[in-house]
Amino acid sequence: MIADQTGSLVVESVRDGLHIYENPVGVMTNNPTFDKQLFRLNDYRSVSAGPSVNTFAKGLELSPYSRGMGGIGLPGDLSSGSRFVKASFTKLNSVSPEDEDSSVSQFFHILGSVEQQRGCCDLGDGKYEITIYSSCCNMDRGIYYYRTYDNSQINAVDMHHENLDGERLASYPLATKQAIHRVN
Repeated sequence: MIADQTGSLVVESVRDGLHIYENPVGVMTNNPTFDKQLFRLNDYRSVSAGPSVNTFAKGLELSPYSRGMGGIGLPGDLSSGSRFVKASFTKLNSVSPEDEDSSVSQFFHILGSVEQQRGCCDLGDGKYEITIYSSCCNMDRGIYYYRTYDNSQINAVDMHHENLDGERLASYPLATKQAIHRVN
C-alpha cells in the first residue's frame, strides 16, 4: 500500500503481472488480492454504525434489544478477508477529535479491532499468528508511532529530533516490555 495525506494505492505483484488499485478505504490485508477484498465489502452493505432497522418482514414487529445492532453481520474471525471488512468498517465509521494525540489513539483502536492474539490462530509446533507490532506515521511532522504485541503503550520517534543530514544510522531499541503506569 502506498499512501499519503490525500489518498491510497495498492500495488500487487501476482502471477499475471503487476496490478495497481485505487484504495477508497485506506485498508489492506495480505490476502486474497485487493480487488477481491474490496468486492467483498458488497456483502456488508446493510450493516450500519447506527441503530438497526427492521426489514425482516412487513407487519412483524421486531425491536432492538441492544446498542450496536446495526453492526450485526460484521465478521469477527481472524481470516485476512474478515479482518479487511472489519478494519474498513471501523476506519470509515469511527470518529475522533482532530488533535494529534486523539487521532493517533483512534488509529490504534481501529487496528486493535482486528489484531491477532497469541493462541487464537494456531500454526502448529507451538507457533501462533500474532500482530507483532502496529504503526503509523504523521508524515507532516515526521513522527513515527508504534506499539508492540508485548507493550501496548504508544511509542513515538520524532525524526526531526535527529540529524537528518548525518552519516550515522539512528536506531532505537524496540520497546517490547509492557509499560504499566501504576497509580498507587
